[in-house]
Order: sequence, then C-alpha cells, then structure tokens
Amino acid sequence: MESKRTQAIQKFNYWATRMTCPICKSNLSFSHNQVRCNHNHSFDIAKQGYINLAPNHQEAHYNSDLFTARQRIMQDANLYAGVYKQILDLLIEKGVDLTQVSNLIDLGTGEGSHLNQLAQTWQAHVGNDQDQMPQFLGLDLAKDGILSAAKHYTNALWVVADLSQLPFKDGQVEGTLTILSPSNYAELNRALSDQGWALKIVPGPNYLKELRKIILPVDEQKHDTSASIAKFKAAFNDFGQSHYQQYRPLNKEQIRDLIQMTPLMWHANESQMTEAMALDGITIDLQILFGRKKEKETVNSFV
Repeated sequence: MESKRTQAIQKFNYWATRMTCPICKSNLSFSHNQVRCNHNHSFDIAKQGYINLAPNHQEAHYNSDLFTARQRIMQDANLYAGVYKQILDLLIEKGVDLTQVSNLIDLGTGEGSHLNQLAQTWQAHVGNDQDQMPQFLGLDLAKDGILSAAKHYTNALWVVADLSQLPFKDGQVEGTLTILSPSNYAELNRALSDQGWALKIVPGPNYLKELRKIILPVDEQKHDTSASIAKFKAAFNDFGQSHYQQYRPLNKEQIRDLIQMTPLMWHANESQMTEAMALDGITIDLQILFGRKKEKETVNSFV
C-alpha cells in the first residue's frame, strides 16, 4: 500500500502546474524530495500526506482539540447530513455538469470533513468512473486542521496556505467551496477559470440558535445574512441560492464536541456552559450561494 506521502506527491503532480510559490509567485515542482519553486524556495511534503506552504505561521485559536471535536461530530453525528447533496443539486440547477468538473478547492477546509463528505456524495452521483471526478484540494492556514485532514482522508490534496493570497495561477481553478469561512472575492475571481464558479455557505438566521440564545443578547440572536449575500452577489455573475435547515438531535458527547468546536462558545462562562451542556440538539441553518467568475472584480476585503 502506498504511503500517504507518496499519494500526496501523486496528487501534487496534477496541481503543480496550476500553483505558485507563496513567496515569489514563481512556478512550483517536485524536486529533490521537496516542493520547490524556480527561485529555490522549498516546502515539505509531510509523511502524513500534506504540503505546508506557510511553515512560519503559528495558529493561536484553531488547535488540534477543536479539529478533533469537529471531525468526530461531523462524522459520527453527521451534523450536516443532506447539505452536500443540496450543494450538488444547486450546481446542477446552475448548469454545471458534475462529470466534467476538472478541479475544486475547499478554502478554510479545517480538518477536511466537509470536503470528504462532498467528495463521497459526488462519487455516489457520478458512479465509479474516477475520470468523471474532480481533483480535490483542501486548503487552510491552520496546520492542525490540515494534519487531521491528511490523517483521516486521502481523496484530496491537503495544503497549509494563506486564504488571502491563494497559491494558484490566474484562471486555473474551476470550482471553489467556502463553508463558514472568510473569502477574498478578488482572489477567488483571479484564480477562477473563465467558466469557473464559486460556492459559499453562510449561516442562516437560525444557525445554532440554541447556543446563540444562551450566549447572546436577544437582539443579536438571529443572524442577519442580507449583507453577506449582497456582497457575494456583487462579486460574481449568475447568482444562485439554496436554503438548508435541519434540527439535529445530539447526545451529551456530541454536545460537548459542538461546544468545543464552536467559536461562539470560546468565552462562555460556567453558567452558560452548564446550560449549553443540557441541550439535546442543535439547528443547522445555512444559505448556499453560487456565482460564476466576474472579470475585473475589485472586492479586496474578506467577507
């Protein structure tokens, strides 16, 4: 059986001509047992099966405990059950042929659970012909998340890199996915191919409403998604949208994992933690947004 590092090298061979050095923007290739650029900047492919293009970054908040909890609840509780098929349904509705998509990158992939489940759902849709599957790549600046992704999943190339300066050449990415993470729309449009498209998932008004009721004042308990949607619509063409909402029953261990992985709970006091632990489920409310590449986009801020 091939090692995870060998599998990562094989996946990188597809992406190499599409990527750039994060330091000098020159071409990347696999040489002398490392990823190297034309100016000899070098980056390791770890034995666990990921590439680190941001070796000097130190992540303060998103640590291994958070990603372990998130991996467990996404897999064991199937927290987002149904959303991945709904994503594919929206792509089909907008005219995307799922058998012809060359590649897709997941920005802010964390520990990779979302991309893994999307890939599995995609595979179930197109059948067993691997030639009809995209090349998947998951990217995040948190090394602990990418390490967890590489440990658990082998259906994508996992890369530590900066979302604000994507390590891709212009026009080389067909599809992007961003789930509950910030986006630099100018960078997305730069990286997207002429017929490329972006998916962004933002919280709906009732997202995690049970936790929000415990933590936030009454006037802040509902998410206002209108500004996020308006910014996305302004940044892309051919806008499409789908709404997903489900209540997910959870056991105590799963509630504990939910609390561990949710930034909303990072500053909760003891009383709030006790109240949260008494919950027996959570509402997942999401807006799935679709848009196609927009030329000469000028949006530079993260949204």
